[in-house]
Amino acid sequence: MSTTQIDALRRQSRSLKKAFEWGFSISCFLLFSQVSYVPLKTLLFSVGTPDATSALVDLVEIAARALPSVALLGAIWTARGLFKAYEDGAVLTPESGRAIGRVGDWLTASGVLALLVGPASATMDAVTGAYITTQIALIGVGLAVRLLGRVQAIAAAIKIDHEQIV
Repeated sequence: MSTTQIDALRRQSRSLKKAFEWGFSISCFLLFSQVSYVPLKTLLFSVGTPDATSALVDLVEIAARALPSVALLGAIWTARGLFKAYEDGAVLTPESGRAIGRVGDWLTASGVLALLVGPASATMDAVTGAYITTQIALIGVGLAVRLLGRVQAIAAAIKIDHEQIV
């Protein structure tokens, strides 16, 4: 790569790293405010009353349903780290390939968790079918990204070995 291409890649990676940082921060805030705030408040106000047990059960149920979102937050954070490495100049390295693979792992984990804790109903309606299809697609994308990261890591390792030999 020429130095102008590397400089352009570093600038773009800096912007993407910043975008993922903002996305992660906003997503954490929204996840806490939409998922945890009301159940935690209910639990705190019910301490010492007979409603404390049901409030705790509600909190645990809501926390379990939020696990796919937490896995997506892991993917966003890992992608931020990947673009930080790109910004530092580690573009085609085994480490960046492994980081790409970890993004795929997080996406796959999110899809699997969503299938496990997602909406379960006795009848298969259009919403349930669309939900399951979306999660299966997310798992497929995660596996494809994982494979891409693995291929890049192996190719970078081969390149490094080749440069050492020559």
